[in-house]
Amino acid sequence: MANSNIKFKTNYAVSSKIEPFYKGGKVQISKDEKYIFCTCGSRVNVLEISTGKIVHCVEHDDQEDITSFALSCDDEMLVTASRALLLKQWDWNQAKCTRSWKAIHTAPVASMTFDPTSTLLATGGCDGTIKLWDVVKHWQQRFFS
Repeated sequence: MANSNIKFKTNYAVSSKIEPFYKGGKVQISKDEKYIFCTCGSRVNVLEISTGKIVHCVEHDDQEDITSFALSCDDEMLVTASRALLLKQWDWNQAKCTRSWKAIHTAPVASMTFDPTSTLLATGGCDGTIKLWDVVKHWQQRFFS
């Protein structure tokens, strides 16, 4: 027979919780394979692969959704593009924006990638143009249509 004197606890402390961290789109893994980067609305979440926990989060101030992002090949910088046609360069380890500039596209940036030296960034817009940026010297090098 069951013991009727058993008292169940009624209050519980939260030890961990799972929040949304990905809404679709690009996913990128760091060169050392320790972190995974993914978009979730107006932010890019950085998850530690071994634990699955969000360790960093970079978010645009304007609350516009991020349309694309790219992690440099040396894992030093992250660049994001928002629907407001704003590009932001981040020190992702500190979740700190180090630079921002207008994309000069006439439609949102759909894709971006770094060259192997992590100095040139190519952005492809929904307007059918490709722009090439020198992120070290801070200027647009070329654009193609």
